[in-house]
Amino acid sequence: MLVRRTIKQRLIDWLFANPGRIIVLSFIFVILIGTILLSLPFATYKDVDFSIFDALFTSVSATCVTGLIVTDTATSFTLFGKIVIIILIQIGGLGLVTITSFALSVINKKVSFKTRQIALETAGAFTFTETNTLLKFIIGITFIFEFLGAIILSIEYVPVFGLMEGVGKATFQSISAYCNAGFDLMGDTTFGPYSSLTGLATNHTVLFTTSLLIVFGGLGFVVWVDLFKFRQRRRLLLHTKVTLLFTVMLLLIGMIMVLVFEWNNPNTIGQETFSFSDKIVNAFMQSVTYRTAGFNSLDLASLTDASKATGIVLMFIGAGSGSTGGGVKITTIAIILYTVISEIKGSSDTIIYKNIVPNNIVRRAVAILFVGITTVATFSIAVAMFEYEKIMQGAFSFVDIVFEMASAFATVGLSSIGTGNLCVFSKLFIIVAMYLGRVGPIALLLSFVMKDKNKTAKVYPEGQIHIG
Repeated sequence: MLVRRTIKQRLIDWLFANPGRIIVLSFIFVILIGTILLSLPFATYKDVDFSIFDALFTSVSATCVTGLIVTDTATSFTLFGKIVIIILIQIGGLGLVTITSFALSVINKKVSFKTRQIALETAGAFTFTETNTLLKFIIGITFIFEFLGAIILSIEYVPVFGLMEGVGKATFQSISAYCNAGFDLMGDTTFGPYSSLTGLATNHTVLFTTSLLIVFGGLGFVVWVDLFKFRQRRRLLLHTKVTLLFTVMLLLIGMIMVLVFEWNNPNTIGQETFSFSDKIVNAFMQSVTYRTAGFNSLDLASLTDASKATGIVLMFIGAGSGSTGGGVKITTIAIILYTVISEIKGSSDTIIYKNIVPNNIVRRAVAILFVGITTVATFSIAVAMFEYEKIMQGAFSFVDIVFEMASAFATVGLSSIGTGNLCVFSKLFIIVAMYLGRVGPIALLLSFVMKDKNKTAKVYPEGQIHIG
């Protein structure tokens, strides 16, 4: 009995020794539960060929708020299956620890220091003093945005689909959009399976509302807290300034690139039925959805290679830190860029808005960027090897493969080839990429590295090496 307790205690100590460890394992736990629930016979319609591997893929995609699918959500899943998916999306977007911590605070249960630390890690907060406020704010602002989005979308959907179906589709899409998931229920309409929002390309209200929900969810919870406190403090955190600046810049750049590359494309925004405003709204929607959303109002397979390349870059960058979105994050790219600028100016420090960025953060940004590029490149080559025959037959190109993998790693959910058309081994790489993209490859590695606190740090001599 004593041995059992000792092993149990060691396990608990190991789990709580690193906050990231709980986050990493909590996603695995939710994914497994989701897989089991989606594998149940009443989760899908009887005529749907849906294996346990498909259930695993769908569970990972939903929990990691990606949106890549192997079967159409609307036509394959029953009401039970759809409810499971949207719950997985909500948990994946907010984080299991965040939801649990909030629930404990509501029922007046004491939230331990370690739990607070984990919740902070999930939400991206900076100090422990803001934990309780932040948790309540996260849940509150999530509910407000999703509720308002559902109302606006319901106004558009109810006249078309009826009261219950219209409200259901609107609510599902609102949650999915705010959590940057990309799942939708348009497949059982006249638009057909896998249609996403292509049948609503001229409905500006639906596209603009969905776009705003994606942007709001992708900013990050810390940014929203800071914005709401602006009237009191009359200043913004450096993190908020950088996130807002680069969000606007990337959205504008993405929209301009889509307009330039797709203006005369008859299969996208260049079609005759599109007015000038239709082109602008759809280009904006496409730029937004590249930022880890997964919805599309344009046929992705018909995009030019230049647009796909633009999408790969934007997807890889992703959303804001501590948000529902993925990617290497805006602030990571911002730090790298400002480091380059500072080096060109001859400064030994990375300076942003007259603030010095600590060297450990700069090193972490470089590591995240390198690991991200390496992961996408390696996985893309691996998938290309498995799909070599299809590439040679002209079914899709290597650019489409990179597009797919960048979409998976950045938890976007856009596909120009149809994920269901890939072989099992390719899907396995996509599953791993989605999980790595959600928890972060660096965070995953660090969570399982035990640091010996009693170990004296080694001192090494300084060496010289030429670069450039």
